[in-house]
Amino acid sequence: MAKRKSSLSLQRKQDLLNRLKSVRGHLDGIIKMIEDDTYCVQVIKQIAAVRGALDGVSRLELQNHLEHCVVDQIKGGETAAAVAELMDILTLRREVA
Repeated sequence: MAKRKSSLSLQRKQDLLNRLKSVRGHLDGIIKMIEDDTYCVQVIKQIAAVRGALDGVSRLELQNHLEHCVVDQIKGGETAAAVAELMDILTLRREVA
């Protein structure tokens, strides 16, 4: 499969980057919590928050993929490739859940 580039708008790209930087900050916070022997339940709640934030990033990236990449592939006659990629994405999302 050929390497493709993302077709993110500048606004969507900035939104994703901001969300990921927030997740990075949360991860640093979780590391500190563990270093400081913070109560387990509080750590678990923060981990859940990070997972939720990453799920949000994943949903936005998937939406962009459907709106742009898949449409472009189908218009370009690459329907089989679009379907194969979507099947891979669905498999990954199910495995991670």
